[in-house]
Amino acid sequence: MAEPGPGVELRTCPPRGRIELRGDPGDTGFMAAVAEAVGLEPPRTPHTGRSHAGAVILWLGPDTSLIEVPAEVEDEVAGKLEKSLSGCHASVAIVGDAYVTLSLSGPRAADVLAKGMTLDLSPDRFPAGACARSLLAKVPVLLHRPGDAPEYEVSVPRSYAEFARDWLEDAALEYAVTGDSP
Repeated sequence: MAEPGPGVELRTCPPRGRIELRGDPGDTGFMAAVAEAVGLEPPRTPHTGRSHAGAVILWLGPDTSLIEVPAEVEDEVAGKLEKSLSGCHASVAIVGDAYVTLSLSGPRAADVLAKGMTLDLSPDRFPAGACARSLLAKVPVLLHRPGDAPEYEVSVPRSYAEFARDWLEDAALEYAVTGDSP
C-alpha cells in the first residue's frame, strides 16, 4: 500500500512586480486608463482579484488595488499607468521589493493557515480569486487564492518573510510538508 502524499507544499514564489494603485473606481476615466495600461480594470467587488495576460489586480480597499506583474516589467507597467492616469486623481507606487510571496498548497493548506489566522477559508467563503488582508501568527499578510486548487499565496513584508516561512513549516509538520529551501 502506497504512503499518502504530502498534505502541504510550501515554496517561495519568484520575485514579482507589485504596484499599489489608488483611485476612484467610480470614475470611468480612471477605470479606462488602468485598463489601457494593464489590460484589465481593477475589481470593484471587495476581496476579489482579476487576471489577464500575466497581470493580476487584487482589491485591497474601496480605492486601493495591488497590481502584480512579472518583476522585469514592473517599471514599464508603472510608467504606462502614470502616463495613462495623468488626467485622473490617482497615485501609483512601486512596492515590489517590499514583499515576499510564499505559496502554500495541497489538501491541508487551509488547515495550516487556520492555525494562525481567523479567516474562514472554506471554498464557499474564500473561493478562487479571493484575496484579503489578515494576520498570520501576528504578521500582516495579503492572502490570495489564485485558482480552484487548494493553493494560497501569502504575501508578507520582507522583514517578516523568514519568520512567516518558519512558522508555516512548523504549522505544517503534522501534514508531511514538502517544498523548496529558503
